[in-house]
Amino acid sequence: MRVKVLAIILLLSLAFLLGGLAYVQLVRYERYRTMSEDNRLKIIPLMAPRGMILDRDGKPLVKDTLAFNVAVIYSHIKDKEALINLLHSVLDMKKEGLAVRIDQAKWRAYSPNNVAEDIGIKKAIHLGEIEMDYPGLLLEVSTKREYLLKEGAAGIFGYLGLINRPEFKKLKRYGYRINDLVGRDGVEKKYDNYLRGKHGGKQVEVDHRGRRVSTLGFREPLPGRDVQLTIDVELQKFCDRLLASKKGAIIAMDPETGAVLAMASAPSFDPEIFVDKKKRRKIGDVLLDEDYPLLNRAIAGAYPPGSVFKTVMALAALETGKAREDTSYTCEGSFSLGRAKFRCWKKSGHGVQTMRDAIKNSCNVYFFNTGIRLGVDDISEYAKKFGIGEKSHIDLPGEVAGVLPTKSWKRKRLGDRWYKGDTVNYSIGQGYLLCTPIQICRMMSVFANGGELVTPYIVSKVGGIVINKGKIEDLNFSGENIKIIRDALQNVVNGHRGTGMKAKLKNVIVSGKTGTSQTSRGKNHGWFAGFAPFDDPKLTVVVFDEYGGKGGYYAAGTAGKVFQKAQDMGLL
Repeated sequence: MRVKVLAIILLLSLAFLLGGLAYVQLVRYERYRTMSEDNRLKIIPLMAPRGMILDRDGKPLVKDTLAFNVAVIYSHIKDKEALINLLHSVLDMKKEGLAVRIDQAKWRAYSPNNVAEDIGIKKAIHLGEIEMDYPGLLLEVSTKREYLLKEGAAGIFGYLGLINRPEFKKLKRYGYRINDLVGRDGVEKKYDNYLRGKHGGKQVEVDHRGRRVSTLGFREPLPGRDVQLTIDVELQKFCDRLLASKKGAIIAMDPETGAVLAMASAPSFDPEIFVDKKKRRKIGDVLLDEDYPLLNRAIAGAYPPGSVFKTVMALAALETGKAREDTSYTCEGSFSLGRAKFRCWKKSGHGVQTMRDAIKNSCNVYFFNTGIRLGVDDISEYAKKFGIGEKSHIDLPGEVAGVLPTKSWKRKRLGDRWYKGDTVNYSIGQGYLLCTPIQICRMMSVFANGGELVTPYIVSKVGGIVINKGKIEDLNFSGENIKIIRDALQNVVNGHRGTGMKAKLKNVIVSGKTGTSQTSRGKNHGWFAGFAPFDDPKLTVVVFDEYGGKGGYYAAGTAGKVFQKAQDMGLL
């Protein structure tokens, strides 16, 4: 009887074992085969370097450099304590921190997880020699974004940031990975699709201890394409230095093509804080800074233009026949409209002023009268021709359109009708009118090139292929009327007591217009917009001095320095 019972037990056990074996072989085959392959095969991603950002002469401004990272594949780790001790001794990191990072790798047990970044080449060589003796340890070679100008031209370059999950869901079909860096602003964002390369990888076979046996497959990463700017690095660095400790913007642009040779915005920031772990503690300071260093004031800051707008007023009056070159008004220091008085900046008045005189002396009273004769509709129509109130379409993200006020705009936005007092303020670039420095640069270039509106651009080539040569629109203004304004702009800088005399140079004739715009804070913005040389303009320069006072001081003087530097460099 006992023998029968024992035989039955043995048969049942055998049946159970055979059933289990059949279950594993037939039902669970795919799962265990995959687990086996995951343990035997290891995929090592090879990150593609981003393309370089170059200046107009091909000099690198932004590039990727090699970085060595330490990663672990948790499923392959055989002796966690030994691995922690090794990394502690080589990397000089605390054991507790290493343990936490390695434990976090459990959640992606079959993929590489970084525990240390950018360890330097000496430590990388040391770990590379003993990597095979520590299963689960992986030394990865990646790239690190380096901005050679540091805080210089940050508004142009922008910065990078880790891709977030919503973005990843949209972009993964295009080859993006969850730990990819993507452009967040500037050229890095606008041309991200060209700058990013195509990642590669290799598949290696490992033994039971996690040691590499052979390479089964390899796909070389393809670097991103280089992007060449119109920026001249020496002029750019010079403009950045001029704005040190200031708030504002400087733009230098070719008035014939719209190619931007320099674009500085201050205060600025170091783009590397977003990609370098050693600098990331500064991100909070930048984000909370009330001076908004991330704002590219050249294209994303909108301000009242003040008297630089008088050039548009003068041309509008000439083109509509509402004024001639010899039309004159007497300035006694103020202008009366009903019971309201609007004052000229010169309290004692300028006396009798023709159009040329009024531009040279920046006489408010002359343009108050001109504004009333033109009316809001004509002013807005001609301002729009100059590109005011719309984006310039420069190839950078974040540009704003500013505000071009009209009767309908005020009714819709403020629920009020338009008054003559609004027109008076409008006529000297005050009131509701808001412009960006790049719009003012476009506007002044119309007088520099003889009546054409250019579209500014900052990238000329991608991967060595020309993608931008400039877009030009003929505004069909009278050549004689343009000449009248040009001559007046020359007198602003070179005439006796012209408001822009601080921009005057000995060896080149600079022409331009100053501007001082009032703000609600009680501090004035300073402007200067001009071009040089007078007879054959090669450069338009705009200087915006935020809360810096009168445009005839810092702004005009700074513009003169930019023109002088450009001449020394052979750009004029």
